[in-house]
Amino acid sequence: MAALAHSTATLRLTVGELRVVHPITVPSAPVPAAEIVPALQGLVNAVVEAAEAGKSISCRKGCGACCRQLVPVSRSEGERLLQVIEAMPGESRRTLAARFAAAEKTIDAAGLKMREGRSDRELSAAYFALGLACPFLEEESCSIHRERPLICREYLVTSPAVLCSGPKQEGVTPVAVPKVSLAARGLQEEKDEWFPLAMLMVWARTRPRKATKRTGPEWVQRFLRGLSSATGRDAPP
Repeated sequence: MAALAHSTATLRLTVGELRVVHPITVPSAPVPAAEIVPALQGLVNAVVEAAEAGKSISCRKGCGACCRQLVPVSRSEGERLLQVIEAMPGESRRTLAARFAAAEKTIDAAGLKMREGRSDRELSAAYFALGLACPFLEEESCSIHRERPLICREYLVTSPAVLCSGPKQEGVTPVAVPKVSLAARGLQEEKDEWFPLAMLMVWARTRPRKATKRTGPEWVQRFLRGLSSATGRDAPP
């Protein structure tokens, strides 16, 4: 089977006060949106690197307090994560399935399964109070660090890591990173589409099965068109 041809372009973006120059490579042929998620990961990484330049970041491997926050993921990221899980050995998939099932029960018992009637911030605070670890967390470190959600990449702090576990996050000093990840929520739909990462398997059971295909450059253009409005939205912390 012939390998897909790819297109490369250099993006020059102004995101908030940051100036970012980043080469991006995507498939030239029509593909589902999940196929360009790795390119978006690289773009978010470039924005984060620009934002953290000159700062002393406290986040380290083994510090997993932030992995108990509500992590909003887009449909495209969800589809990508399902591919990542499918490629894992059977034992790893079974372990994850059990963790996701336990997370679903905890979230359901707390009455947080539905978003209706709560602002994103209210939902985030209630979720963090559960102390529920991300199903991908292993020994307080992300087991899918290279494939972690876009918004996880954007959360960094300069304050002592121990403060991050506080119920009210008192004294925590996040790095001001533009929330580029928000543009992924409207990539496939004309709406703010997301679900909590811990509910990935719930979403997988009812997710849309029909995948629109566009060329990689078309997906990137679609993402960029939503970037300016997305970075101005109020997002879960």
